[in-house]
Amino acid sequence: MKRYSSLIFSAAFLFICQLTFAQETGTLKGVITDTKTGETLIGASVTLETDKTKGSAADFNGNYSLTLPAGKHKVVISFTGYNTKTKEVTITAGQTTTLNADLSVTAKELGAVVVSAGKFEQKVEDLTVSVEIISADLVANKGTTSAETAINQTPGVQIIDSEPQIRGGSGYSFGAGSRVAVLVDDLPLMSGDAGRPSWGFIPVENLEQIEVIKGASSVLYGSAALSGIINVRTAYPKDTPQTKITLLVGMYDTPKRKETKWWEGANPMMGNINFFHSRKIGNLDFVIGGNMLADDGHVGPGKEAYLGANGEDSVNQGVTVYKPYPKSTAFSNVGKEQGLFNKRFRINTQLRWRSKKHVGLAYGVNVNFSKGISKGALLWENYTTGIYRPYPGSDTRTDQITYNIDPFISYYGRINGNRHTLRTRMFHQNNANTNNQANKSTLYYGEYQFQRKVKKINDLIITSGAMGTYSSGQAQLYAGLDSSGKNSYVNAAAYLQIDKKFWKKLNVTIGGRYEFFQVNQSEKQGVPVFRAGASYGVGKATFFRASFGQGFRFPTIAERFIRTNVGGINIFPNADIEPEKAWNAEIGIKQGIKIGKFYGYLDLAGFWQQYYNTIEFTFGKWDTQPGFQNIANNLGFKSVNTGNTRVVGVDFSVLGQGKFTENFGVNILAGYTYTLPQTLNPDKLYNAQSPDTLYPVKLAYNTSSLDTTNNILKYRFQHLVKMDVEFNVYGVQLGISYRYNSFMQNADKIFYDLDAGVIPTGLKGIGLIEARGDNVNRTNPEWTLNDPAKKAGISIVDLRVAYSIKKTHKLAFIVNNLFNEEYALRPLNINPMRMYNLQYTLAF
Repeated sequence: MKRYSSLIFSAAFLFICQLTFAQETGTLKGVITDTKTGETLIGASVTLETDKTKGSAADFNGNYSLTLPAGKHKVVISFTGYNTKTKEVTITAGQTTTLNADLSVTAKELGAVVVSAGKFEQKVEDLTVSVEIISADLVANKGTTSAETAINQTPGVQIIDSEPQIRGGSGYSFGAGSRVAVLVDDLPLMSGDAGRPSWGFIPVENLEQIEVIKGASSVLYGSAALSGIINVRTAYPKDTPQTKITLLVGMYDTPKRKETKWWEGANPMMGNINFFHSRKIGNLDFVIGGNMLADDGHVGPGKEAYLGANGEDSVNQGVTVYKPYPKSTAFSNVGKEQGLFNKRFRINTQLRWRSKKHVGLAYGVNVNFSKGISKGALLWENYTTGIYRPYPGSDTRTDQITYNIDPFISYYGRINGNRHTLRTRMFHQNNANTNNQANKSTLYYGEYQFQRKVKKINDLIITSGAMGTYSSGQAQLYAGLDSSGKNSYVNAAAYLQIDKKFWKKLNVTIGGRYEFFQVNQSEKQGVPVFRAGASYGVGKATFFRASFGQGFRFPTIAERFIRTNVGGINIFPNADIEPEKAWNAEIGIKQGIKIGKFYGYLDLAGFWQQYYNTIEFTFGKWDTQPGFQNIANNLGFKSVNTGNTRVVGVDFSVLGQGKFTENFGVNILAGYTYTLPQTLNPDKLYNAQSPDTLYPVKLAYNTSSLDTTNNILKYRFQHLVKMDVEFNVYGVQLGISYRYNSFMQNADKIFYDLDAGVIPTGLKGIGLIEARGDNVNRTNPEWTLNDPAKKAGISIVDLRVAYSIKKTHKLAFIVNNLFNEEYALRPLNINPMRMYNLQYTLAF
């Protein structure tokens, strides 16, 4: 009996204590919004000024709730990129007090907030690495049909044949293997077999911004991020529904040299439609968008072998006879797949449910589907008249189906600030190619991430996670060492990163990752990588930074097993290729600027990138490969380890905007990058075959390079200038884009030997030597280099003008390649001539 009496007494005592405590506390709640837009600020924090461990974070609807002792308090309301507010409140015991607040963007920060650098929102001045931001407005204003057009305007970034380069960290690789990770909302958007980005698959109609991180980023983003990342962040609905429809029509102009024009009658045309709608339906976030493209292309049709029913030459036995070029003599023929055309249909949707029952819980799925038909070419036909025509047999038609399905779930704790995220993706691509290049691949990706803001240790953020990838590919294209053409790889990793801010001025980042790879259930390899960095604020607008990061890249299925022939050019497999490693170090300074009502940043960085076992796509004569005994003496490309390399340089950029009056404003993004990309092992042999009479060369950098001055790596530009300036005057927008690439000093020497006829093949006279401004005597045959210092680089200017009517209608006229320059960023592959575009946008 005494025992039960004790239990009853204890329960009564606890009830009385709890009731007493409840009467001594009250609840503070409210909504945090953006001052200008009225949009809710998800994740904004409300903390007690005297005790930062007592706080709450705004949920997906901007609501917060905080229990505080009765009495007067000061609470601090803050959000990344916004001015902080301090409010005084009086809490009444047992009652709820409402405090709503709106925050304004910090002017000197331009509202620039980046997620990619640390997988949480950070102000650009707090970052320890170099970052560039491409706004959604710039992408839309340039009349972009593919994300690469806008990304190519980024300082320090160059895209060649759809392959991204950051600070000269990579050269040309035939689309197999990338040192730059391309992501959409932190998830990889690269084919599972070749690691090739799908630029046309990115939903440019629904962008928040594009973030470019320069330097090794493997700790957070894995193998492909050896030189950096490009992360496309899409937008979720605002409180007000949005709809946008954009129509774009373009026409290619006659080439600068009239003899290279490939059509008769109507000029090649392009048409593009983007549509986008987003809205909140109760607790459901709904987005739908899409794109339709029909592009005749700037390169015309190629000659096709005219063969009999049984495959024999129809005339002159033993001599190939070609059909004449198809002619477009009427506007009705435009769009009939005459040249290297591109047709695409894409539709995407985003669904996110914000739970009412469990505050902070959200889940949903993103889906993107695309079907396209296109034609591309590896080489031009010749320099004199056929620079806008493909070399016979080098053009490939592709019927492509691409889709991804991305289920996700996240939970954000209002009280403790913990964030749990599980993101998954299935990415499938099926390329029904001609020239025996058909391939399909499926990538399964999953990542769990936990992030904790430790309130007891101010400004400490811990980010940890684990990811896994399984990718399978099937293609005769990848039957390099056996006949199955089936290959797969597994990639798993775990990572941890710690970010801490000291004295409100010093930011420190340290992290590590362990990565594991397995190919075809046989070869296995694991490796750890680390990163560290710091930034320090001096005064209000000067920020110094330094960082060090390691990188690791495992060769793709394509690099190991590809085997094909395009236009007489062989591509060989290399199952013995080794992974490449790297480290990147940089020091930099970011200076905030304010000139009147113009706000912006100046950024200067010096960097040093060191690569080990560098993988380069190299042309030469290789040892006999299975299945290639009778093909053109085994001349072709192959991915090989070329030794150690180094890239050092400086990077300068400016980002800013100003609205000087109600009717006059300006936006600017510009930069200059200098790199010195060098091999450290110029005599390292890529192969050790015995010399023969056709091509008596043992391949190394010194023997395979066109110009070995200063040991400059192949297919690199040492000087890059990028600039985009836009003026807004009384509703009229005038924009100009400028891009400069210095002369590409080095390439594969064998291309000159083939062009000159030193090696007798069908590529004799293709015209690479003349195109690069050098001398050739094909009768002798021989060739000589002119002084590279006298060879000008490539300057391209785009111009645009637009007029807006009441923010609903916008009409723009856009001219790409204003001066109609004839240029090739990659040897033997011509870039587009001048193009006129008319764009209409309806937004409501």
